[in-house]
Order: sequence, then C-alpha cells, then structure tokens
Amino acid sequence: MIDHYYNRRNNQNSLHRRATFGGSNLLLRPSPWEEAVILMGPFISGILLASLLRTVAQQVPTSWRKPTITVSPADRVSLAEAAIQEAIKFIDTTNGLFPDPENSYGGSGAFYSQLVEFDMATNQTQYEPLVEQYFFLAAENLGGLGATNFTGELYVSHKYLSDYGNYGHAAALALSAYKNSQYRVYADQVWWAVQPYTVAPSDVKAGFMTQKNITIISTCAGITVAGGTFHVAIQDKTPSDSLVNVLSTGGFLVLSALLAEATGEAIYLHAAEASANFLTNHLLNAKHIVQDGMYVSTTDSCQLAAEINQISYNTGLLIEGLAILYSISSNSSFFDLIQQLVTAAIGNSAWQENGNGIIANGVAKSSDGLLPRALITAMTRNAIAPALQSIIKAYLSVQYNAVVDLATTHGSNLYSSSWNGPPSTSFSPGNQSNAIQVLINSIGLNNHTTVAQTNHTTVIETSTSASMSSTGIVAAPTSSVSAFHKSSQVGPIVGSVVGGLILLLGILAGIFIWWR
Repeated sequence: MIDHYYNRRNNQNSLHRRATFGGSNLLLRPSPWEEAVILMGPFISGILLASLLRTVAQQVPTSWRKPTITVSPADRVSLAEAAIQEAIKFIDTTNGLFPDPENSYGGSGAFYSQLVEFDMATNQTQYEPLVEQYFFLAAENLGGLGATNFTGELYVSHKYLSDYGNYGHAAALALSAYKNSQYRVYADQVWWAVQPYTVAPSDVKAGFMTQKNITIISTCAGITVAGGTFHVAIQDKTPSDSLVNVLSTGGFLVLSALLAEATGEAIYLHAAEASANFLTNHLLNAKHIVQDGMYVSTTDSCQLAAEINQISYNTGLLIEGLAILYSISSNSSFFDLIQQLVTAAIGNSAWQENGNGIIANGVAKSSDGLLPRALITAMTRNAIAPALQSIIKAYLSVQYNAVVDLATTHGSNLYSSSWNGPPSTSFSPGNQSNAIQVLINSIGLNNHTTVAQTNHTTVIETSTSASMSSTGIVAAPTSSVSAFHKSSQVGPIVGSVVGGLILLLGILAGIFIWWR
C-alpha cells in the first residue's frame, strides 16, 4: 500500500510516499520532477484560470454601442445633478414621497439612496439635509397613519417587502456617509420589519411560517429553504403568497450586509450569509443567471417562477450583496462567484437588444439601475479581478451613453423606461431613478476611458484610477461577424475557459495516477 503525506523539514514542505512491504514501512521520496508536478499543479491551474479569464474579459463585443465615455467628469456630475433636481420637483413636501405612493412608494426610498450615492460619488454632503428631511417626513406621516418601520399598508396595498428594503438601503448608506446615528435607527426599523418574513431554521423545523400562516416545505433538492424572504407580507391566500423572490431576498441580503459592514454585528452578517446561501442554492441556474423566485409552500413542490422573469436586477442584487460580504470577510468563494456572475450578466443576450449591450429586459425592453449599481459596488470594494475591470467599465459606458443619447431629450432631464428610446415626455419615478443610477455610476469611472473597436481586434486603453487598477490590452483577434446574434460572444469564450481547465486537470490527474 502506498499513501502520501507532507513532511515538514527546515520549514519546507516535501511530498513523500510511504510504502508498506512485508510489514515494514519504507519512505520513498519522489523525483524532483514528480514533486514539482504535484506541488505546482494547483498553482499552474490558477495561472491558467487567470490567463483565460483575462482573455474572456478583454474582448469587448464589436456590436456594443459606444463603450466609451467622452463626456468630461464635470459634465457627468452636472447631468446627474440635473436629473436629481428634476425628480425633487415631484417630491411631496408634506410627506417626502413621490405622487401616488401606493405605486411609487418603493421608488421614493430608492431615490433617497441615490441622493446619498451622489454625495458619496462627489465627496460632499450636499444632499444630507434633504435626506434627513425626507426620512423624517416619511416616518412621521406613516406614524400618523398608525404604521411603523416604513411599512404603511395604506401606501402599499400589497406590502411588497422589497419596497421597504429600499428605505433600509438608503438609511444604511446614509449611516456610512453622514455618520448620523439616526440612520441606524431607520435602517434597523426596516430590517426588523422584513426579518420576520425571512424563513428561519426554526420555521423550517416547524414546517410552518407564522407570519404568513402557511405550511412550508423544509428543503428543496435536499437543501434548506432557510434564508429566503417572501415577496409580500400580507396573507392573501393567492399563489404569490408563498413566493420567495430575489427582490425581497436580495434586498434583505444587501441591507444585512451593509449593516454588518457598518456595525460589525454578527446578527446582520449571519442574516446576509443565509440570504446569499438561499439565492445561490435555489435560484442560481447553470448559466450563472439568477432566477426570479421559488414557491415554498408544501403544495408548490419547490416550483420556480416563470423563466421570463429572469431579469437583470436579480443577478445585480446577488452581485451587490456578495461584494459587500467579500469586503467584510475576504472570502475567496464570494470573490470567485462574483466573477462568474459578472461574466454571465454582461454577456447575457436576453438582456440586450440586438447585442448592442444596452440593458433591455423583457418585451418592454425596460431598463434597470440595480445591475449597474451592483457592478460599481463590486468595483469599489475590490471584488472584481483586474482582468474584468476594463470590460465592466465599457459595459457601464454603454449604459451611460444610451441613457444620455437615447432615453432623454436634450435639456428635458426626463428619462424613459427604455434606454434604447424613444425619449419620455413625462415624469416617472421608476424611470427617472433607473437613469439617475447610471448617471451617478459614471462619475466614478476613469476620466479617460477609450475602447477602440474593429472587426478584427479590440483594444482597450484606460488610465489608472486610485480605486480601480486598469491596463491597456490588445485582445486576441475576433471574427469580423457581429459579436452578437442570438447569443453573446462571451458565452463561447467561457466555454473555452471551462474546457481548458478540464483538459489541464485531466492531464494532472493522469500524471498523478501514473505516478501512484
């Protein structure tokens, strides 16, 4: 019998084989070549993975529309501020909310977040007084209606838990940006309002969700359903009553992670990890696209929401939550998954129209501010491999140019639901908020980002940034055919990455077996 172990001598590891012959133990040292192959195998695999990831990342599809921002940083700030000021005109000064709060309630909370994000991006506190005023008015107005924790049923007839999460996100950001302890109170109020509708291990053990008054399944595919947050809070006895979806679960993940980051308290960290585990175990498909949700009552048999609901913001929320968790723990598993999610997201042709790179969800080709927000969150928290940073900047540049060129009429500061156009002539909180998110995100991109594209070679050149490393790369030749038709150019390259890794691992395994 032969087994293997590491012998530590003089603070060095050397691989030996122990052989047993006739009751005697013999220590056999492999040849230097054998030892090098075995010890260097994981290192070689890592080198190849990094190299292949770099090849994947740097090939900006030639069909992407305007992956370069030529607008000056000062003008980007001005455009973002003008869009914000346009939205402020529509806030009701008596309650701090947009008109028709039954339908726009969540949008008001999202807008609060963007006021804070603008201040963070411009390194100032311009909107701090306004954010404080809006939170006070919203909380006071809801309190007058007998509601608490930003969960006013008179405002939100269906009580979507994701709407409450927007206020928590804004409060958590404001806590970090403005260092005002009152925002910890607001964020905690939202967290404790949503937490009872998040499946706990005790709920799984009991097989019953008291707050929902429904029996729940304990596992799907042998994995616990703990960590999922329900879509709605009311007990309406409709099929959606048992839906656990990404907007709620991912929103709770991001809120919990932000609070863990700001406070260092374990209760938030554990909640964030549970949410992330639910999403990755149950809603992440083989293509690394996050599905919309799953029904968890005992009569649903773990049924997934319709595939048509695989919207870009679902993947965005998971990326954002994992990026914040990675900034806390430096867990390499989070980092690796983020790279896979990002690669899948920016190359998913289902979210683009004719492969132009512009986010366009569903039949309506609707926009989404959450995926761009997630990409910026990951970049600023050093949760993106250097090889992917250039293509992410190009992708964000595509969104920015679409918003500025196609989704608005010059000078109106009103934005449409589709970034492919046509421009809008009326105000919509959701449309405006999505556009503002992209405008704010552009502020932090490098001042000079150029992506030269031809039909044969893609050249990416970026200046260095204090927070994001960048390089000038000449990518491998690409086909003169349009980069996207029905599927993304990124997908086949990912396949070659996997194939190359499998081949390498097969060779190393063969050498190892032969050596034994």
